[in-house]
Amino acid sequence: MKNEYGYQIPENYKPSPYGHLFPYGEDDIQAVVDCMRANATLSNGVHMAEFEKKFAAYIGVEHAFAMDNATNCLQMAAYLIGFEPGDEVIVPGYTFVSSASTMAKAGAKIVWGDMDPDNWNLSPADLERKITPKTKAVVVVHLLGMPAKMDELMPIIRKHNLILIEDCAQAIGASINGRKVGSYGDFACFSFHTAKNITTLGEGGMLVVRDKKYADMVAGMRFVGTHPYEETPERKARYWYPAMSCVDFDREGLWPCNYSMPEPACACGVSQLNKVEAISESLLAQGMKIRNAFEDTPEITFCSIPEGVRHVHHQFVLHFEGANGYDRNDLLDITTKKYGIRNIVQYYPLYRYPLFVRSGFGDHDCPVLDAWWDNSFSFPWWGNMSESDMNYFITCTKAAIAELKARAPKA
Repeated sequence: MKNEYGYQIPENYKPSPYGHLFPYGEDDIQAVVDCMRANATLSNGVHMAEFEKKFAAYIGVEHAFAMDNATNCLQMAAYLIGFEPGDEVIVPGYTFVSSASTMAKAGAKIVWGDMDPDNWNLSPADLERKITPKTKAVVVVHLLGMPAKMDELMPIIRKHNLILIEDCAQAIGASINGRKVGSYGDFACFSFHTAKNITTLGEGGMLVVRDKKYADMVAGMRFVGTHPYEETPERKARYWYPAMSCVDFDREGLWPCNYSMPEPACACGVSQLNKVEAISESLLAQGMKIRNAFEDTPEITFCSIPEGVRHVHHQFVLHFEGANGYDRNDLLDITTKKYGIRNIVQYYPLYRYPLFVRSGFGDHDCPVLDAWWDNSFSFPWWGNMSESDMNYFITCTKAAIAELKARAPKA
């Protein structure tokens, strides 16, 4: 079909499909159905244990805990850290809201970290500049599937004895020289939300914990403080005495929650995890095709991907360097109105949101992010995108840039 300007739009073109990056396969569906038909417990059961074991092996860590969503994984990490009044945590200004809101909810003072101009994650130089005697922790986000510069960040973190929380919500399978993200931190958090590279029926998360003393607390804190009663002669004689399970603190004064992931979601997670590598490779190849197609268009730039770094392209973000004085908004006016492409503007800098401004976290010193963000945007993104859809996005974007360059300079 052709639009009103006569441009041939590919058949079955979807301007902005919402849902998984990849549809569920019959293997995923069968895994969930089998779990339901087994009529076993639908919480904290064998599928959760299997998912946790396989996930820990995949990332290369010892302790992994399935939870209901990644926000609560971050929240659990923040509670376990135990922020005291005045403690500061450095969080990138460019990330999803949960990277910061969970820290503030646990009592930390947020200090905004600036963007690295090369890979668009937390700047190592800015991290070191922002550290004070009050800094207790840092949240390093591997945003959009791109690993942060861990080889530069880790020496700074160790030198200042900071607690590291890795936010890997968008980066399962991302790695640096073969080492997967999530294996660096004291804590790491992954997401299986509907829009992520693998997903567990709409929501889901995984918390990785390095220190065994914290790992021993998570299972109870995750499920309302439940623990088995100590085995006694009376209990051996009467299994019901005094009740089926005990409820207690895992750490004094730290009240438990219910962050459990249901068994059908865990069963789905096991099935999805079996093909996460194929999913990552597909998105990586798709992203590289589009990147290569813009090599002749200097007005469009991307984050750099050094050798040995695996960027799993959870989303596909571009930066418009401007043309003839025209900016990102002028570009998207054309791609939206003329070509029907619903590009996305990904994440307002968090310190601009009312939530943080009204909470006293509006102050910031992030010149790189402030200069970069207003000209960034994302293509619509899903797995197994057709060549015709990719070509349409590329061709229309180039045509829009050419149109801006042909106009009189913007005053």
